[in-house]
Amino acid sequence: MKIVPAKNGWLWLARGFRLFRKSPATWTLLVFTYWILIALLNQVPVAGPLIATLFLPAFSVSFMAMCDVLDRGGKLHPVLLFAGFRRELPTLVTMGGLYLASIMAVLALSALADGGALLNWIVHADAPPVSAIQDGSLQRAVIVAAVAGTPVVMAFWFAPVLSAWEGMGAAKALFFSFFAGLRNWRAFLIYGLALVIAGSAFSALLATATVLLRGNPGMARMLLFVAVLASLPTIFGSFYAAYRDVFPPSTVTDEPAAAA
Repeated sequence: MKIVPAKNGWLWLARGFRLFRKSPATWTLLVFTYWILIALLNQVPVAGPLIATLFLPAFSVSFMAMCDVLDRGGKLHPVLLFAGFRRELPTLVTMGGLYLASIMAVLALSALADGGALLNWIVHADAPPVSAIQDGSLQRAVIVAAVAGTPVVMAFWFAPVLSAWEGMGAAKALFFSFFAGLRNWRAFLIYGLALVIAGSAFSALLATATVLLRGNPGMARMLLFVAVLASLPTIFGSFYAAYRDVFPPSTVTDEPAAAA
């Protein structure tokens, strides 16, 4: 498996939007269905959030498979939401467990800066104490988590799809994903800046719409929900664009989505 130097980091988001435009209604429906499934799982105490996290890599492969189908000129259909569960599922579940352990380790490290305020906020939804905000400890914890979490994100960015489509074990996929991100850090930096710019423009448009709809808060909330729901396929599509840029198909007969 060869890691190719990426040159189109600034185009990944645009390519993701083009994939969304090919089937916006079905994309939105599938993302909404995914949200409902995760919400239902999270209603189950303890086990629900754990299961949702363990299956996160499999769902990420499902969304990559959707992008691949569209990229090849095919059509989306509901069964693709579970395409990631058909290949290398034990490896993907193992990866989900490693991801959970990594995130908990990052949050535990951040607790050294704020006594656990950030950890309790994320894990238990306990609002951070005012003192942690005032003395700057919460901000320091966020910085610690961001720095410590960056290698984790790099390792897991491409790992699920490398396992499902390339047959790599968990350790090998994490290794390749980490060094793919490290080798292409400039492309990912540009991609991150593009996300920030697009997110800022998106927020500005929503803020303007909210002001215009201030007499109808229910409509404003619905608009926000629909806008966020419709933006996620573009993000998923940009992940696929990044993967194809860094790990292009080795042969013209490579058909991961069809096999999924």
